[in-house]
Amino acid sequence: MKRYNFILFDADGTLFDFNRAEFEAFEFCMKNFGVVENIYELHSKYEIINKSLWNEFEQRKISASKLRTDRFKRFFDKVNLKLVPEDFSKLYLRKLSEGKHLIKGAEEIIKYFYKDHKMALATNGLADVQYPRFKSAKIKKYFSHVYVSEEIGYPKPNINFFKRIFSEQPYHDSTIIVGDNLISDIKGGNDFGIDTCWFNENKRINDKDIIPTYEINELKELKNIIV
Repeated sequence: MKRYNFILFDADGTLFDFNRAEFEAFEFCMKNFGVVENIYELHSKYEIINKSLWNEFEQRKISASKLRTDRFKRFFDKVNLKLVPEDFSKLYLRKLSEGKHLIKGAEEIIKYFYKDHKMALATNGLADVQYPRFKSAKIKKYFSHVYVSEEIGYPKPNINFFKRIFSEQPYHDSTIIVGDNLISDIKGGNDFGIDTCWFNENKRINDKDIIPTYEINELKELKNIIV
């Protein structure tokens, strides 16, 4: 166990059940625009395209503003849907901003560390989606800061994302980042020189040359790592 004064938590997939919120938003919008069949199949195809666009965003090959609509344009072209990407995106983002479902054990672990540790959220995402979700979430009051990539101008794992955080925080030598994404969270933390904890809830095989300081399958395991 090690003493950490500052805990950076990734949001989606670590504390927040983004998959659930995202599917609910997608399903709502599809039905609103008159598509009521094969929702799960369509969503699977959208997920592939969306993930590809977010990978481009993390590599700074595409801007956040372009990502907002391009993912739907590519998706509609692929599945031959005659919908307007801009209209769909606007409704989708509004609905997504309402999704505040938590991962199992998230509220418990945040309350556990709150008394003796400073904590912040560090997320890749769109500001007008993330801030409304966090503001109305049960655990928002426990975080001193929220850092959103679109607002910072750099996504994780870019080192400038972390430089922005530590331009405000004095805890570089006693910080750990906890996240579910090996590239954005773990590589990002490793590259910046802070300890990392990979939240591997689904027990995936680590097939990348990225080694976290710690690995857990349940959030409660953090109690055995962080003093």
